[in-house]
Amino acid sequence: MSTFSDAYRSVSQFHENEKLAGWLARQRIVVWLTPARRRSILFFGAIAVGVAALFQLRKHSAVSTWLEPSLAMLSLVGLAYLLYLAAANFSRLPAAVRRRPQMALHALFWLLVALAWIAPPEAGIWRTVVILVAVSMPYLIWRYGYMLISGQRGKAAGTSFRDHLIYIWPTWGGTNTPIGKGADYLSQCEAKSADAYARSVLAGTKLLILSAIWEGAKFLIGALVFSYPKSPLKPLLGDYGLGIPRMRRILIGEVSAPLPIVWLSLYLEMILETVDIAARGHRWIGILRLFGFNAFRNTYKPLLAVSVVDFWNRYYYYFKELLVEFFFFPTYVRYFRTRPKLRIFAAVFAAAFLGNMYHHVLRADKILVAGEWAQLWARLNPRLVYCVLLALGIYVSMLRQQKKRGRAATAETEATRLRKAIRIAGVWTFFSIIYIWDLKGNMTISTRFGFFLSLFGL
Repeated sequence: MSTFSDAYRSVSQFHENEKLAGWLARQRIVVWLTPARRRSILFFGAIAVGVAALFQLRKHSAVSTWLEPSLAMLSLVGLAYLLYLAAANFSRLPAAVRRRPQMALHALFWLLVALAWIAPPEAGIWRTVVILVAVSMPYLIWRYGYMLISGQRGKAAGTSFRDHLIYIWPTWGGTNTPIGKGADYLSQCEAKSADAYARSVLAGTKLLILSAIWEGAKFLIGALVFSYPKSPLKPLLGDYGLGIPRMRRILIGEVSAPLPIVWLSLYLEMILETVDIAARGHRWIGILRLFGFNAFRNTYKPLLAVSVVDFWNRYYYYFKELLVEFFFFPTYVRYFRTRPKLRIFAAVFAAAFLGNMYHHVLRADKILVAGEWAQLWARLNPRLVYCVLLALGIYVSMLRQQKKRGRAATAETEATRLRKAIRIAGVWTFFSIIYIWDLKGNMTISTRFGFFLSLFGL
């Protein structure tokens, strides 16, 4: 058994193999790809990604010429450069901006949105450019925000615009959530030597392999568990498959199922969602590591978390970091300093509720810029419940963890393993239940509450 375990570890942890890392560090391509060259590749890649993204947006905006996206691209690069100058010369900014740089940045965004709302159709090209810039801003605004944080910390003065553009339009991909955060964090985890770069490449390769494995797992879950009728495996499997209905179909009343199957579907949705974010996150961080930034994984074994706050830290690390940097810490350091529990409560709700909701308002970029309020409300109102429940869960979990600090670790026994399994099951249950209000679809809050009550036979 020990031999098998050692063999498995040597394969699964190949990125820690000293001989392999040493061999890779001597290869010509690794030696040639110095930090400066890698950053140059990422800089030109950022320009290409930005142009491609904007012209892709052109297809969905009924823009008939190349002029509008070209002007929008120049505007976004110009804005990025102006914000870089603001970060690099942060001490020279007006006092009000220095105190609240993020609020000033977001006020600028909302000014653009307001211009898009009030601009008459006959305004022509400039109206289209404003709309394209406003729709693009939700993807960029948190990245701009990290650049201003760097300036606020006094770390942007010695940087170049190129250092920031590489994460503003990241070649490694991602969503509105900045994967890899900003220049400060990327500089901390950048490989400076050929040996360190070789280890980063191996670690990135491992994550890309894991990403492919999790994509395969999603494919098999769809075919074997949910019995997708359009699955390529359908001709091979025939009628074989568990045929568990997706939770959305149960929730809207499209199918009915016994209560145990409903609970099973609920847990499977949470697992599938976790596998999906792990697959995508491993791909993003894997590519980032190939460029020499040995950044922390976006997802790290959340299904083994024994507390709600532990799961939240492991599930989507960079989204959690965004909420902490822009909402939790600013609230925590300013308010209720003499009342510890209220201080934590306010900071947690500022992040997990207010910040979470605001982030998802910005994610509805096209709906927001178009001013389609009814559609925006229909899309986001269930998430209000989700964010309240999430914030309460994190707050209670943080208080429980604080009470456990200082306790001596107990030896692992059958009883402790059982208690750990029960805690893990509790975490699964919590996140499975609150996912009812995060599930995409046109289900109303009352429909979701009715489904929640039906889980307990009510």
